[in-house]
Amino acid sequence: MNKNKRVFIFFGIWILLSFFAILLNVLNVDWTKTNYINGIIIIVVLGVLQGSVMEFPMQTVATLLIGGDTRDPAKARCDRFTLLLNYNLLALSKDEIEDCLDNMFQAFMGNLSPNVSAVLVSATGPQELKDYEIEVVQKFRSLIYDQLFQEGVSFAKNDLDTINSAHLEHLWKLYEDVEKSVFVREYLHDICDRFAREFMVVHRVSRVLRKCGQYQDLMLLSEGDDLAFTYCDRVYYGCDARPYSEPLFHDSEDVNNIFGRKFDYTLVLDGDTGVPDGCVYDLLSIAAANPERGIIQPAIKLYCNDQTDTVFMHIEAMRQSIYEPMTNAVMALFGQSAYFGKAMIKNKIYIDRVIGTRESPIERVPIDVLSHDTFEAALLQPLYAGSVYLLEAPSYNFVTWNIRERRWNRGEVLLAMYFWKNAVGRLMRWIQRKVKRDRFNATKLRTESHLDFVSSFIAYAALRQMMMKPFLLLYVLIHISVHLRYRYASIIIVMFLVLVFPKFATCNKKNYKYVLIETIASIFQFTPEAIVGCVRLVKAVQANLGANIKWIPQRAVEDEFKASNCFLSSLKHLWGYSVFAIFSGITVILFVEQALLLLVMLITLFFLPLYTGVTSLPYSKKEEGHFYAANVEIATGAANTPGIYRSTEEPGCINIGFDDDKHSVV
Repeated sequence: MNKNKRVFIFFGIWILLSFFAILLNVLNVDWTKTNYINGIIIIVVLGVLQGSVMEFPMQTVATLLIGGDTRDPAKARCDRFTLLLNYNLLALSKDEIEDCLDNMFQAFMGNLSPNVSAVLVSATGPQELKDYEIEVVQKFRSLIYDQLFQEGVSFAKNDLDTINSAHLEHLWKLYEDVEKSVFVREYLHDICDRFAREFMVVHRVSRVLRKCGQYQDLMLLSEGDDLAFTYCDRVYYGCDARPYSEPLFHDSEDVNNIFGRKFDYTLVLDGDTGVPDGCVYDLLSIAAANPERGIIQPAIKLYCNDQTDTVFMHIEAMRQSIYEPMTNAVMALFGQSAYFGKAMIKNKIYIDRVIGTRESPIERVPIDVLSHDTFEAALLQPLYAGSVYLLEAPSYNFVTWNIRERRWNRGEVLLAMYFWKNAVGRLMRWIQRKVKRDRFNATKLRTESHLDFVSSFIAYAALRQMMMKPFLLLYVLIHISVHLRYRYASIIIVMFLVLVFPKFATCNKKNYKYVLIETIASIFQFTPEAIVGCVRLVKAVQANLGANIKWIPQRAVEDEFKASNCFLSSLKHLWGYSVFAIFSGITVILFVEQALLLLVMLITLFFLPLYTGVTSLPYSKKEEGHFYAANVEIATGAANTPGIYRSTEEPGCINIGFDDDKHSVV
């Protein structure tokens, strides 16, 4: 069965089930006792809500039918391809710089090759932090040189067991025909020095387009263009435009090293992204067999440390592992993936379709958009490579998760302004003009992207989930005034479809305990979302309209929780919800009949600070065995080289750690 037929059947069944649900909702209303307007409103609200929720059972059925196994895309030889291992950072502290460059060092050494270079593209502001980035890079360069020199000496002595096997395959075997004394005397220093210089940092001049602009400018620098020509037109971008032909990066040896080298691919990463050993080789092999794809999207696996990470982090990692089969199935069904903002991009295709040339700029990504990956995915047809993965730490606790979700909601609101430029965009721009007055900057998109049906469905996924929250709250409030034959049937079905039914495709003998734990945690975390999600959405809209909303950095919240009592910190951030729940609950008990559903929601809202405090505690398990998604396996290469390796203990589980002096092996 071809892709189009599979997609047609998938959405055909979805539509039929949605209409069937609407019919049941009509029959469930007791029209002899219900006001017709209220009845029609609740049917519409339930129709939208259940139509969105129907996505979960459809994905479940797809998983049961085509299987949730990880697909291994076709591979081919990739020896000729070059790649930039690109970390992107806007640092606010030295700790962030150290963490990011430590990740980049591990990624570089774990994927060492003459064709792979590592570069941190920094948008950091304070000069003190910029200088510190250069200082840390120099320290890692020295470490790279020393470790490779030790390996080179071992190679010359034919002591191959002490050498990292990947380094031996991709580097040292290139010199196996060289006489060993000549190798040490004439080759080794140059080899170590060259690889050390491929560990780089460049400082961007502009902050236009944020992270997306960081790697766009890096690609252009690689192509041999070091002066700005994108997002310079004030007709389109007003005061947000940058000066035409200003330098892309502050001058440095690293900038000169990258200039004009025409790298084939860029592996775009965040400061906290981990790259397992050999990951780059696998991605390049997949890219070689799929040259028409502009993005190769690896899976993103959440990892935890059993001894120091919180219960919430383990639950998040567990949740991702449980739902991984559904992701595999849906990506296989559509033959296309979303772009998660961390993936391998083919530079030429990206420049041709997204950026353009100096003579004919395209600039398809809106200058003010936060969720840039949606526009890029629409043009580059990402291929999902679920057999390869990048590593990322989960949110520290509910508070930092909520901050991240709020930031993502703001990005989705911005996307809605471009997806529906007349219905949403015009209204939002009009309000922005009224709120900001002289500060309002009118911008427009130079080149519009036209999404096909599948791309639209993938692009709107987060928007659909975001809009479920206000519709759920609206239903909870309206259902009180409507006489239903089976009052709680509709919401029970919704919760069953979201929380329970997907487990039919993912639960098995090995993970049923973790499925049960995740389900219970989801009830406590997501039942209050009808209110918490609406608050998040309102703040996201306010921020887009120009209101002065205080955004707290996630790292600052993490440090606060680590330095103080987690229950007191939870209460500090979430006390308003508990107070609201108390007063609302008293009001409901006194004046509202048959409001059990509303009371359940308020009870879970009241206990939200307690749930946050409990799940902010560190998870520690000394006995044998590990939490489902948090297996940790530390492996070293040669000469104390830190590394991240796939776990062999349990599929879908990973373990990460370091073996240097700063970290103990778990």
